[in-house]
Amino acid sequence: MLNRARILTLVLACLVVFGTLFQTYRFDERVKADDAREDTAIEQLHATDLALADARQAQAAYVATGQGSAFWMSHFDDALSRVEGTLRERQQSTQAPGALTHYDAALEQLEALRTSDRRARNYVSNEQLILASDVIFVESQEIIGRIASNVSAARDTESFAARQSVATVTKYRQALGAGGLLITLLLLMVAPRKARSEEPAEMPVALDVAPEPASEFTPRLMEGTPALDDAVDVCVDIARLLDGRDLPAILTRAALAMDAKGLVLWVVDERGQTLRASMAHGYSDRMLARLGQLPVSADNATSLACRTLEPQMVPGTAMGSSGALAVPLISTSGCVGVLSAEVTGSMANTHQVSVARLIAAQLSSVIRPDAAAAMPSSIAQ
Repeated sequence: MLNRARILTLVLACLVVFGTLFQTYRFDERVKADDAREDTAIEQLHATDLALADARQAQAAYVATGQGSAFWMSHFDDALSRVEGTLRERQQSTQAPGALTHYDAALEQLEALRTSDRRARNYVSNEQLILASDVIFVESQEIIGRIASNVSAARDTESFAARQSVATVTKYRQALGAGGLLITLLLLMVAPRKARSEEPAEMPVALDVAPEPASEFTPRLMEGTPALDDAVDVCVDIARLLDGRDLPAILTRAALAMDAKGLVLWVVDERGQTLRASMAHGYSDRMLARLGQLPVSADNATSLACRTLEPQMVPGTAMGSSGALAVPLISTSGCVGVLSAEVTGSMANTHQVSVARLIAAQLSSVIRPDAAAAMPSSIAQ
């Protein structure tokens, strides 16, 4: 029964982990799609602004001295066709309901502009240039201005809707990461206890021998054991993190949970070539600045943890010196950083490594590679 319970616990924990990773990947793809949709809308509407400027210039050339009006009339028609094509395409593809009103208004004004342009052309053909100028520089310019205003409002609406969608998906992703981590911890903590309680109790055996005194090794081992409850609280607060300025306080609590003298959070740059010391606990700002950057290809524990995606432990070099620990921050796109720690003993124990991996796993959901790799700009928003 004990083995079955353990196997079932491991299977359920694996399902939770893989399900969380899969859904996180889907959230990431949704964010990429929203960003791409915003970029496409901005690019198309910027091209519309340029086409409106071409139409304004072409229409003004109708009454310019020495200009062939037929050429500029054809140029005006071409510019208006580009404007109308883009507006109708955005009208069909937009996912921002508020932008539809602006697209409809812009298309309605476009028809008014064509009507005004026909009047101007009629005056030009009859050589009534003063009347044509009134239509072109007063009436048509006002219509073009209203079209441009609706295009600008539609662009702002599209950007706002896309960014709201990204913010919502990001909150869901953080909540999913916290929930998946808590469920996994509960499965690993609660299920084995139930399994052990089902085992038949052993018959007590009476011995005439006095019990041996407890080993001196046991108290020393328990003194270095970090509190798992504190680690869980740290992970929950990381999942709820919205402002990078709150991260130093969380790192302080993480150091207490790991029983570490100091922590350094390293962030990978966008190309995955360099690790930058972005934030620390237990070290001065001058020391953090001296740490600077590390090449990912360098021969040290921090760089090796980033390359191999495995924790690295470094023992103390002398009697009484502290050991070191480096744990990678792993996301769906690979390593996004490293959490390094100076532990109190000469060598990190298994409890410290486990707690460090839990905290690093949660940090990977809020840290993303950045060009400057500096906090708080590298906090996922």
